[in-house]
Order: sequence, then C-alpha cells, then structure tokens
Amino acid sequence: MKRRIAPALYCLWAAVAIGFSIALAGLSPESVTRLLVIGFLFGQVALRATLVKALPGLAPKTRFIVLGTLLAAVVEGFHMISMPVFQSLRIGGGTSLAQGLKFYALDLLFTAPAYLVIFSVIWFFVGRYRYSTWQYVIVMGLAQALGDGGLFFFVRAPAMLFFIPYPMTNYHAINVVPFLAVRDQLGPGRAGSARAYLAVPAVVGTYLVCGAIIKLVGRWFGLESS
Repeated sequence: MKRRIAPALYCLWAAVAIGFSIALAGLSPESVTRLLVIGFLFGQVALRATLVKALPGLAPKTRFIVLGTLLAAVVEGFHMISMPVFQSLRIGGGTSLAQGLKFYALDLLFTAPAYLVIFSVIWFFVGRYRYSTWQYVIVMGLAQALGDGGLFFFVRAPAMLFFIPYPMTNYHAINVVPFLAVRDQLGPGRAGSARAYLAVPAVVGTYLVCGAIIKLVGRWFGLESS
C-alpha cells in the first residue's frame, strides 16, 4: 500500500500543476502541445503491453536507445507548433504542409542525434544501477526536464518548482516505455546505490553540451539568431 502512495501523490501533483497551467494560459500553442503529449502518454499506458514488445530482435542497449529516440521524435513533432529546436522552424497557421514537413525534418536532423547521445548516457546508469520503475520515472524525468532548459528557468524562479511535473511529462512520454521494454533483460548484478542519482547531473550536463553544439551549428546554418 505504501508503495502506491508516492505514485498516486505524484500523479495528483502533476494533474493539478498541468491543469492549473493550462487554465491560466488557455489554448495557447504550448497548451496544445502539452495536451498532445499527455494524450500520447496516456496512449502508451493503454498500449504498454504491446509497446514494450517492440523491436524484440535488438540487443537491450540498442533497443532502449532506439525506442527512446523514436518516441522523442514523435514528441518533438508536437513541439513544432510551440517550441521547436529553432524558432525559425516553428509551424504556424500559415505554414504549408510541405514546408511543415521540411521544418520537422530539419528539427529532427539536429535533435535525433542528441537524443541518441542522451539515451546512451541514461543507459549507462540503467545498466549499472538498480532503479525501481517509479524511481526511474522520477529520476530520469527530472534529469531530462532540468537538462532541457529547466535548470536555468527554475534557478531564476524557484517558486515555479511547483509546476515541474508539467515539463517532466515530456520525458515520461519518451523514456518510460524503453525502460519497461528492457527492464527484465537487465543484469541481476546491478547495484542499489546512491550513485544512481548521479544520472541527474550527468544527463543535465549532456543536454548542456548537446544544446550548445546544436545552437552553434544552427547559427552557422542561419537557423539560430545571434
């Protein structure tokens, strides 16, 4: 019973934080993106028995990284209407289908390699340390939310930490299914150690390095303003 309390409290916290945020913002592009992400996450929950069996022929490490990157590509598509990797690629009401597909392809050209690296770093920890499912959900969701710009935002506005489940849902939608898919194939010798939490600074650092490279290359190609 006690093990169910923490997940229930987190889900309640997330529902309140997300509901309050959307109520304040209305149906803005960011709110629509969030609703699409939540719908995608719920769809994964409903189809988890099928999804965790995807790509069975791949080795666990490859399967984890590929599944995570594919799911991230879907979520990246939802963000094209609100916050793509470069604002010059944002898809609006006047964007044609052909142009929108071009923008999405350009976005993935930059973000997909970064996600391959990010999920490789997450795998480093998953393969060495023992995480319960909910420990993984919270630790990796927090790590990715902070790494993907959240760290600087919350340092400037610590009171906004109340809303941290809002961005964490992005990463629940891309990193939970890969973990569930390989969980039973992970070695039994993994340690239950406080070092498992080093995943947070490691993933944050990976995002910072990848983000800096993306911005630098994007500026060179004229996609990012100086």
